[in-house]
Amino acid sequence: FQILKVNLKHFAFPHILLCLVLAGISPMFMGTENLNPSKTARVLEMFVALLGIIMLTPVCLPEQNDEIKELVETKYISYTKVIIMRIIENLLCLMIMTGLYIVMLRYNNCSFPVFKYYLGTLAEAFFFGEMGFCAFVLFNQIAVGYLLPLMYYIIAVGSGKKLLGNFYPFSMTIGSYQEKIYLAVVGLILLFSGISYLNLSKRLRVG
Repeated sequence: FQILKVNLKHFAFPHILLCLVLAGISPMFMGTENLNPSKTARVLEMFVALLGIIMLTPVCLPEQNDEIKELVETKYISYTKVIIMRIIENLLCLMIMTGLYIVMLRYNNCSFPVFKYYLGTLAEAFFFGEMGFCAFVLFNQIAVGYLLPLMYYIIAVGSGKKLLGNFYPFSMTIGSYQEKIYLAVVGLILLFSGISYLNLSKRLRVG
């Protein structure tokens, strides 16, 4: 609980504030009232899902400071478990913020399947966030962690489903949902890959 408290106060909270600010100004860029299912999906997929990059990419950011990293790795709880706990906490925050945005859309008389779009948005946000997390872990550069999912986003906007196929992130806009399952599965693979790399690199340093 102490780890979760410190993470929320010192590391997650600034990112939560950024997400709330972006969500607050979203009506200035995209309509959020009286939308049909397709237009609602567009708002969720092309805007709200980006919050996953903000919340899930930088979970290893405190350890960019070598002194903090050495301190964390000497604690009785393993560094890998610390990272997992941070991811879970940040993911819960992402789920809450996405849910609140969904509620706001419904309050604004938008018509869409609430639970289905909620899970679909989370799947995409999770995919983008874990792509950033894995890139950050592999290259040890937060800039790369942010850049890779944003490049994927730009490719999706420019090339559409023709190039990305089952990994097209904006599928709900065109009335398809199965792509969200693929994104969620790949997100899990990226999560486990990043955590496994962290664990392996730590063992190599210790060994």
